[in-house]
Amino acid sequence: MGAVLGLYDLVNHRSDQEAALPYAYNCPRCGTTSQHYTFRFGAEGHGARHRSRRHDGDYPVGENIQHIAWVNTFARTSGWRPSTGDAVAAAVAGLLVLWSLRHAFTS
Repeated sequence: MGAVLGLYDLVNHRSDQEAALPYAYNCPRCGTTSQHYTFRFGAEGHGARHRSRRHDGDYPVGENIQHIAWVNTFARTSGWRPSTGDAVAAAVAGLLVLWSLRHAFTS
């Protein structure tokens, strides 16, 4: 199942994949970029608060809402592979969980 689409995305016929990208408000006058927001209206709200506080409600020339590409932290860019020790530790942890569950429901 895809990402939850916001009302803005449904009205503008955006795809699930495009709608799932995070958004950020960018003010070129101040040179600032907001934190990342999952939905576009979060970034728009940040922009409205920024304009109100920093620019007395005026719209700075060139302000925009940016799509930010997700960075896949699990991508194998470094060539990391699990070692034998990692596999053994995962197996022992799994057995410990199963043992705990067995004793929790049989007691």
